[in-house]
Amino acid sequence: MTGDYYLRNHPGGISAVVAYWSRNIEDLRYYPIYKEGGKLTKAWWFVTSCLRMAVRMIFDRKVRIVHQHTAADGSFWRNAQISRMARFFGKKVILHVHASRFKDFYNESDEKDKARILESLKKADLLIVLSESWKEWFGSIGIESGRMTVLHNITPEPTAMPESRQEDGLTHFLFLGEIGQRKGVFDIIRAISAHKEEAAGRIGLRIGGNRNEDQLMQAIKENGLEEIVRFEGWVSGEKKIRLLNWADVYVLPSFNEGLPISILEAMSYGCPIISTPVGGIPEVVDNNGILVTPGNEEEIWRAMSRYADNPELIRTEGEASLRNVKPYLPGGVMTHLKEIYLKILETKE
Repeated sequence: MTGDYYLRNHPGGISAVVAYWSRNIEDLRYYPIYKEGGKLTKAWWFVTSCLRMAVRMIFDRKVRIVHQHTAADGSFWRNAQISRMARFFGKKVILHVHASRFKDFYNESDEKDKARILESLKKADLLIVLSESWKEWFGSIGIESGRMTVLHNITPEPTAMPESRQEDGLTHFLFLGEIGQRKGVFDIIRAISAHKEEAAGRIGLRIGGNRNEDQLMQAIKENGLEEIVRFEGWVSGEKKIRLLNWADVYVLPSFNEGLPISILEAMSYGCPIISTPVGGIPEVVDNNGILVTPGNEEEIWRAMSRYADNPELIRTEGEASLRNVKPYLPGGVMTHLKEIYLKILETKE
């Protein structure tokens, strides 16, 4: 298996997925071909992992499948090189596409690069996608349905921490993710700022994430939201669990997504979801949340206000989240993954 570095809270959706998989796959053989850092760091991880993989494929005959986790842009082109190497050594190739912006990556490419992207996708023995909507899109650009399968993203079983709950009279909203425009966190800040007097004493928002931290802190301060919004920095482990136990509602108004792990995590803790109808989100947020238009701050505020005014709605939609997230818990996902591996090994060239 290959993809992004995933240890020590490395950012990114691929890192999160592999981190969870590593808890459920014994003796995982994983080769990270990308790690955050400067050009030399990135080149070092790619080259050394390629060499290590080549040695493994030459000398370990038990290796029959190379499972690649890819996003768009540079991630996809790196994985295209790995695919060629794996095919050269006679291995089955699974290309597991996590990219939230793969449509943009493909549509914004010139005709020559589009042809190269399609060639790489079609040469994979199997394309794993995150949702039925993504499967339909890949079909629309020419990938045969029989060469694709949907594998749910995985989220761990929840850990109860009742002591994390606070009876402070507020409705607790939580955002976890990269701090930037794509995830919509600044739209949330502007939505609350436009209704600051209504929000005071009714809602509390906690934000966990990385990148652009100074810009976020400045926005909170300039809008006078210090009593309403709290930035937690990067959260993981016990701190993340405490925040998920604290939250009443999860909010992630992204502009593009694959299928966010953070939404599934929040659902496993019984949170209704405020998000947007992009990527695979509408397939998990139906009777358990509110979908708003990306970038529409007024819709975001109305959704938050609705939950603040209706505690019973939080309870009923939270119960729906618990039902909807069951297929994404480890038992079902790992069983499906094993079935995928067995089926691909039975497939002849």
